[in-house]
Amino acid sequence: MTDWARVILDPTGEVEGSEDRALAPRLATLDGATLGLLDNGKPNAALLLEEVGRQLSERFRLKDVKVFTKGYFGTPVERTQVERIVATCNFAVTAVGD
Repeated sequence: MTDWARVILDPTGEVEGSEDRALAPRLATLDGATLGLLDNGKPNAALLLEEVGRQLSERFRLKDVKVFTKGYFGTPVERTQVERIVATCNFAVTAVGD
């Protein structure tokens, strides 16, 4: 057994020595906001996000819905894509399909 296999991971997300980060402030309302949907490229993620976008559009007066897709599900989202989402959307939802 390797040394890393003996480590117990804490699922609460707290990592010793990590810097504290504040959560982004919540929007007062979604009315007039632009929603970003980030598809990770796995099967059914697009279907799930399409439904999320539809339901949010029914409940709120969204200004726009923009769809983004990662190049490959097994890699992190590219920094330039994150920057595009942040620059053009007020909030975003991502999904993992299968």
